[in-house]
Amino acid sequence: MTKRLTAFLTVWFLLLTVAAPVFAEGEQSVTVTEEETPTVAYHYIIDDDGIISDENKANIESAAAALYQRCGVDAFCYLIEKELEKPGSIANKIYKKRADTDAAVVLLYEGNTVHIYSYGRARELLTNEECSDIMHNANAQETYTRAFLNYIDGVSDVLMKKGTLPIPSERLLPRFVDYAGLVSGDDASALLETLNTISEAHQMDVVVVTQYSLGGKTPMEYADDFYDYNGYGFGENRDGILLLLGMEDRDWRITTTGKGITVFTDAGQEYMSDRFVSYLSDGNYYGGFNCFAELCDEFMTHYEETDKAYDTGDLPKEPFGWFMAILGCGVGGLLVGLITVTVMKSDLKSVRPQAAAGAYTKPGSLKISLKNDVYLYNTVSRTAKPQDTDSGSHSSGGGSSSHSSSSGSSHGGSGGHF
Repeated sequence: MTKRLTAFLTVWFLLLTVAAPVFAEGEQSVTVTEEETPTVAYHYIIDDDGIISDENKANIESAAAALYQRCGVDAFCYLIEKELEKPGSIANKIYKKRADTDAAVVLLYEGNTVHIYSYGRARELLTNEECSDIMHNANAQETYTRAFLNYIDGVSDVLMKKGTLPIPSERLLPRFVDYAGLVSGDDASALLETLNTISEAHQMDVVVVTQYSLGGKTPMEYADDFYDYNGYGFGENRDGILLLLGMEDRDWRITTTGKGITVFTDAGQEYMSDRFVSYLSDGNYYGGFNCFAELCDEFMTHYEETDKAYDTGDLPKEPFGWFMAILGCGVGGLLVGLITVTVMKSDLKSVRPQAAAGAYTKPGSLKISLKNDVYLYNTVSRTAKPQDTDSGSHSSGGGSSSHSSSSGSSHGGSGGHF
């Protein structure tokens, strides 16, 4: 018995000795120290505490990658709940280990404090005052995701307005940029292929862009700048059209450039939006974007074949199916009404027409002693006096209104909410 007990205790001791390190390792958490830079799956967004969702991290990563492609500047985003003794040391390590260029900016949230640091050539491109404004504008946002997106947009805006970065001759971004993550997988690939095919066939760019926050810009400003600063457009006049969706306030905005201003008139854009916006309102973003692309194809084809743009009084005809449906409803209603009247008429066979009203009165029962003409009512017709009106930027004859963007380019466009 003693030997068995001794053997049992020995085995149990050995099991505890082997298992203890496993339990200890399972309880350990990865923490950020002043000596090490955190390692994460994303390149530009660092969030070891998991405060931001994976979907929002992907949106931030995409925005920062686009900024790097557009401006050649790395914009890093670092978020940690604990307060650091030397946040500048961590930011500097991020720059040295992660930056792909000699120009980088780091926005760092530690605890309830926000910092911004610039490195390398970014110190020449961004003044201290500009960096401070970017940081405060970002910190005014309601969430960390909006703060980081606003910060990336702010860096881009400052650099673009200075004109220090030339617009490339080639496209920097694809024709479908989905920062808001509305379409994914095979649908996103199919939509991009559709946009590429239509654009190449007509030599006019057809672009769709989604974003959650517009970073304080109006939809018109954001759409115009996105088109101008990302190399979109064919030819010297950069012909094309872009559809923007801003999910924060559920905005949609079309911007047209070059020949796109002529092809897509104000009336034409209204016709298009009446058809694709309903898809967006229903949450069918893939269907809405496809509808927009197909309408662009139809409008550009019409212009190439007739040398005229769809405009007031000359918009695409409704599909024949709608006409048949309306005609069918009318005929059906007529038949139902005819049958109903026929049945009602058959119930009145006992009634015969009379030549006079005597058959409906009792002899001697009607006596008239006084006759008067009584005024009952009058009818007055009024016609409004014509008023002088201001026709605005375009006449009743149609055409396209236009404006200038921050880069000085001429754009047409329209927008609304969905």
